[in-house]
Amino acid sequence: MSTEPLKHLTLEHLRGATVPFTLTFEKGKKLTVVYGENGTGKSTLCDGLELLGRGAISSLEGKGLGQTLPFWASIGKNASDISVTLASTTKACSAKITKKQVVVDPPTERPVVEVLRRSQLLRLIETEPAKRYAEIQRFVDISPIETCEYSLRTLIRNLEESREIAVARVDENQTALAEFWKQAGSPLPNALTWAATESARDQSQLDADISAFSKLIKAFTELRAGVDTVRQAQARVTPSGNALTDARAAVKIAAAAVADGASDLVDILTATTRYLQKHTKPSVCPVCESAEKVADLSERTKARIAQLSALTSAKAALVKAEREAESANAGVEAAQKTLGEKIQLYAAAVAAAPSKVSPPAAPQSTDSATLDTWATSTADYLPILTQCQTELSDQKRFRSLLKNALKVCKENTDEQHRLDQLLPRLKLALSACEEERRKFTDGILTGISDEVGRIYEKMHPGEGLSKITFQLAAAKRASLEIGSKCYGQENAPPQAFFSESHLDTLGLCLFLALAKKDKPAETILVLDDVLASVDEPHVDRVIETLYEEAAHFRHCLITTHYRPWKQKLRWGWLKNGHCQFVELTKWSSQRGLALIGSIPDTVRLRALLAETPPDPQLVCAKAGVILEAALDFLTQIYECKVPRRAGGLYTLGDLLPSIDKKLRNALLVEVLEKDSTGAAAYRTASLTPLLEELIRIAQARNVFGCHFNALSFELLDSDAIQFGQTVLTLIETLACPDAGWPKNDKSGKYWANSGETRRLHPLQQPS
Repeated sequence: MSTEPLKHLTLEHLRGATVPFTLTFEKGKKLTVVYGENGTGKSTLCDGLELLGRGAISSLEGKGLGQTLPFWASIGKNASDISVTLASTTKACSAKITKKQVVVDPPTERPVVEVLRRSQLLRLIETEPAKRYAEIQRFVDISPIETCEYSLRTLIRNLEESREIAVARVDENQTALAEFWKQAGSPLPNALTWAATESARDQSQLDADISAFSKLIKAFTELRAGVDTVRQAQARVTPSGNALTDARAAVKIAAAAVADGASDLVDILTATTRYLQKHTKPSVCPVCESAEKVADLSERTKARIAQLSALTSAKAALVKAEREAESANAGVEAAQKTLGEKIQLYAAAVAAAPSKVSPPAAPQSTDSATLDTWATSTADYLPILTQCQTELSDQKRFRSLLKNALKVCKENTDEQHRLDQLLPRLKLALSACEEERRKFTDGILTGISDEVGRIYEKMHPGEGLSKITFQLAAAKRASLEIGSKCYGQENAPPQAFFSESHLDTLGLCLFLALAKKDKPAETILVLDDVLASVDEPHVDRVIETLYEEAAHFRHCLITTHYRPWKQKLRWGWLKNGHCQFVELTKWSSQRGLALIGSIPDTVRLRALLAETPPDPQLVCAKAGVILEAALDFLTQIYECKVPRRAGGLYTLGDLLPSIDKKLRNALLVEVLEKDSTGAAAYRTASLTPLLEELIRIAQARNVFGCHFNALSFELLDSDAIQFGQTVLTLIETLACPDAGWPKNDKSGKYWANSGETRRLHPLQQPS
């Protein structure tokens, strides 16, 4: 951030800046006072700085407008037409509105701007504590700590919920273990001890037994299937043998019914038919190799076979019976071989079976009777084996469920114990974090309180209201309480006892203290018409305090419609050496913001006298009003007798005679000056000759400055110029351009201004 002095501020189409307006800042002056009646555009200047520094315009907030962006631009313009440029000694930055966003270019040169308006004064002091804290929260930025607190608080809340769940689960787990324990007969000493013992048992033997039973059941099942297969195969042998015997007898009977050798002939004819099916057009007979009658050989062969059909059928049935008998015998052999293999597997499974069972022996032979007897005797044994296997599997599953239940119970119990140990520590950490945050914040607020009290005492010296305290409410996280020592009562809320003016200045002091907290040398302070309720007795001290506080900031811009401030600056009653005074004239939509000027009357008089040739009328007019201010000052501090007038307005004719001869002869001023070596020393200047000269030529002011009549031709122009020069000498002797008028009588010997650059004698009017 930059600390360079400001050069000028240019506004285009922002609020009241209907035409481009530039405010040029005077070199070497950190304080700019902008005076103007209501509606002259003072707040527009503040809006421009706020838009540039903070990307917002707070003057429109809280007025029921909702989204205020549409009202930022001047009448007839769009937000995209707005431009604000702030130039410093060597750099400049500008703000524009792009897609409803404030864009500053370059962003690295964006100034730090703090704006205080009348509405904010009320929120700083008169709103409820929570909203008051929100107003100052950005000045007391502890958001990272508050984020950590929030995370820790959320973690505690989540862990408390987790603990409740863990407790519920532990209850459920213990109930489940109790049910297992009851199923086991409630062995001593208790469910948890029993569950731990059961879960610790070796599972390998149980797994081996289950595996052995599985193999035994498989082998027994396959053995029974093998026995059944052999029995079925054996059952087919006898019928197939009987069928073969019957087929052979049928062939003999059929052969006897035909010529001798017919059986062999059928075989020859059948073979010939099969040959002719493959060789449909033979050249010779396949039997006799004769070519005679070979053309219809196939038809004649079929006819012969038909004649011998009975024998043929019997022969075919015999072939089928022979095949079936052969197949049955082969099936028995294959089944018996397979059965032998299964008997061996079964024997191995029996050998590996648990001792708690006695499986039946395998069949000793494969004859039909033996197999029938074995099958009958073992018909009910498979369910027994299956029941044993089921019991072992249930036991394994029971142990597994028990072990898992015990594991889950232990995990949930451990989790509950862990949370029981962790939660108190986290709560202690949260309490410590909150306490440290409060201490840290209270430390910051104490510093702010001290600074507010210091500034407030300068504005209200000796009123006993400087003991201001700001502290967080003990039972709340973000609630700011204000207390004060009011007429002996400690921690009294100022809202209950302070006047509106005192509350306003308290809010102003709080804002100044907050703004000074973080790099004030980089901060542009903007006070937008915040002195409306300050009464006359306090205004000088408030203004003097603002002068002094402005020196801490990069720049301070104050807007006001408080006319006494204008008059006091105009006549030099206040320090104005480091103050730039700017006055705005009436606003119009065609002209926008417009300046009247910022030259104090003393400077203007000096300029008029320096003109070639000087205008006597203008010199007298300006010198007359300055002389009235000087005489008003002298007659007030010395309590001179002045004619009583309605409204308290006096002319030179009233004021000059009021300073009688004794006082005129006693008036002298010690002026602090530096010699050629730079050493400071006082030069004594008597006001007597100046006042005597002014009395002599006072009439010139009326003749030249106010009227054009015959008397003006009787006076010399030199008298008018001398009048102006004498007034200028008087005012420069009496008042310091930087430190103002000598109004402080604390020395007890003379009147002095700030820094004692002027010492006015005597302290009291001579008797």
